[in-house]
Amino acid sequence: MKTSKNWKVLYLAIILMVGGSLVGAWVNSGFGSVKVEEVSIWAAPGFKVSAYLYTPKSIVGKAPAILAIHGLNNQKNHMANTALEFARRGYVVLSMDMSGHGRSTGKNLDHGAGGPAGLSYLKSLPNVDTENIGIVGMSQGGFAAAMGAITSDPQGYSSVFFMESELNAPGSMDLSAARYLKNAAFNIGTVTELGVMIFVGKGSDAPVSPVLQPLFNTTEPIEVDKVYGKIEDGTARILYQPWENHAGATDSIPAIANAIEWMQLTLKGGSGLSPQNQVWPIKLIGTALALFGAMLFIFPMGALLLETRYFSVLKEKLPEYRGYEGRSWWISALLTTAIGPLLYLFVWNHMFFEPWINPNRLWPQDFTNVYMVWSMLCGVIAIVLMILGHYTMLKKKGASLAHYGLTDASLTFDSGKILKSLCFAMCTLLPVYLILVFVDAVWKVDFRAWVVTLLPFTGKRFLAFLGYLVPFAVYFIPQGIMLAGFQRPKQGKLGLGKEMAINAVVMTLGAVVWLLILYVPLMLNKSIIFGSNPLVQTAAGMGGIYYIPLLVLWPLVACIYTYFFHKTGRVYTGIGIATLFIVWYLSAAGSFAVFL
Repeated sequence: MKTSKNWKVLYLAIILMVGGSLVGAWVNSGFGSVKVEEVSIWAAPGFKVSAYLYTPKSIVGKAPAILAIHGLNNQKNHMANTALEFARRGYVVLSMDMSGHGRSTGKNLDHGAGGPAGLSYLKSLPNVDTENIGIVGMSQGGFAAAMGAITSDPQGYSSVFFMESELNAPGSMDLSAARYLKNAAFNIGTVTELGVMIFVGKGSDAPVSPVLQPLFNTTEPIEVDKVYGKIEDGTARILYQPWENHAGATDSIPAIANAIEWMQLTLKGGSGLSPQNQVWPIKLIGTALALFGAMLFIFPMGALLLETRYFSVLKEKLPEYRGYEGRSWWISALLTTAIGPLLYLFVWNHMFFEPWINPNRLWPQDFTNVYMVWSMLCGVIAIVLMILGHYTMLKKKGASLAHYGLTDASLTFDSGKILKSLCFAMCTLLPVYLILVFVDAVWKVDFRAWVVTLLPFTGKRFLAFLGYLVPFAVYFIPQGIMLAGFQRPKQGKLGLGKEMAINAVVMTLGAVVWLLILYVPLMLNKSIIFGSNPLVQTAAGMGGIYYIPLLVLWPLVACIYTYFFHKTGRVYTGIGIATLFIVWYLSAAGSFAVFL
C-alpha cells in the first residue's frame, strides 16, 4: 500500500476500534440507563473476586438482583449480554470473574470458585431485595460456582438458571446437593457439544437424562417448557431446549430470553419487559467491529513503521522463489492444512484427562497448555517435513536459507536485524494494546466477536504470556517459513492479495473440515461421531469449542506472514507479530490452574 493509503487504513482501523467500543459501551449501559462499574470483593486474605456491577438508574428502594457467573475459561465479560438484559429490566446484576479467571485471584475452583463471595456481596448492597436474588450460571458457572454459592448460603437466593449446565460437575451422579436447589431451570441446547455433561449423547436427549430426571422427580421423559413442582414452595423445575450449541449460549437470544422468563416467573420486581426485547446484538456488532479494527490496524501500522528511519533497514528485496511447484505444492498444502486437525483430538484427549505437561508456575493455564502441546507437535512435524523437502527436492533446484527468507544472499544471519524485527513486532502491536486498555478501563468492554475475544493483561497474565512465547514460537517459526519459502502459490507470481487469501485458506481449511465433522451430526440431531467413549466425546466437544476461534485467528496469521514477508523479504517480522498476537490472545484470557 502507498503511504497515503496506509494512513487512511490506519485511521479507519482506529475509528473501528474506538467507535465500535463506544457503541458497545453505550449499549452495555442500556443506552445510558444503567451504571456499569468494576468492583473488587476481598473474600479472604489474598483472594479477590473481580466483578462488573450493573445498577439500573431507575431503582427506587430495593430491587431484585442476579448473580451472573461465566463458564470455564471465560471471564465476566462473557456474561455481559445476560447482565445487560437483566439490568434493562430493573435488576441489579453482579457479573463476576470466577477464581483463576479474569482479574480474580487464586486458581480455578478456589473458594467455591468465588461464588459464595459474589452472593454475599450482592446481598450486602443496600438497593438489593435479598428475598429476590437469582443466580444464572453458565457451564462451570452453574455446577461449580453457583452450587458453591447455594450450598454455602441456601437461603441467600430464590431461583437459579443453569445455562448449558447442571447440578454437578460432568461425570458425577451425586445429587446430594439437590436439597439446596430452589426453583431451578435448565437450558440445554439441542446442538450442544457437551451432552455428556448430563450423560446423554446429544443435547436433544436431555429430557431422558439420568441426571436431570431425578431433579424433576420423574422417570418419564421431561416435557420441555413445562413447569414441574411449585414456584411458591421453591420446588419448581423447567427444561428449556433452544437450538444452540454450548459455546453460543451466552450470545443466544433464546437462552437469554429463557433466563429472563424464568426469573420473571420466580422473582418479584423488575419491569416485566418482554424477554424477547433484547438489544445486546447491537453491542456485539460494535465490539466485533472493534476486534476487526484491531486486526486491520496491524497491516498499515507495520507498513508505516517500515517507512521510518529506524525500521527501514528491514525492507529488503523479496527472494526468488525456489519452493514447491505443481503436484508437490498441492501435497505440501494438504499436509499443512491437515496435520493440525489430525493431531487435534489426540492431543485434547490426552492433555485434558492425562496431561503430559501439568500446569506449573511457568505454564499455569491448562487450556493454553493444550494449545501449546498441540502447536509444538505440529511445529516439530513441520520442521521435519521442511528438512526432508529441502534435501530431497528443493536443494536440487538451488534453494537455500536465503530463498526461505532466513538470510541474505550470502547466507549470513543478521542478528541485529532479527532483534530489530522483534522490536518492530512489539511496536506494531503496542498501539492496539493501549487502545484496548483504555476501552476496557473506561468503557468496560473488550474487543469481541462471539468466542473470539481480545483482552488486556493483568500482571500475572503478562508473566504467563512471557512463559508461553518460546513454546508457541516452535509452531509459528516453521509455519511462517513454510508459507514463505516452501509453498508460495503459483511460484510466487500471484499478487499480494491473492497470495494472502490462498495462504489463509491453506491454514484454515483443515479446521473448517474438522468442525463440520463435529457439528453437522449435532445439527442433524445425532451424536458426536468421533466415538461413543464419554471421555473422547468430552474431549471432542471441548476441543470443538476451542477450535472455533481459529477460524478467525488462522486466516489473520496467514495474512500477517504473507504481508510482512512481501514487505521485508524476510520471515522474522511476520513470525514475531503472529507469535506475540496469538500468545497475547491466549494468555490474557486463559484460566489459571495453579496459584500465582
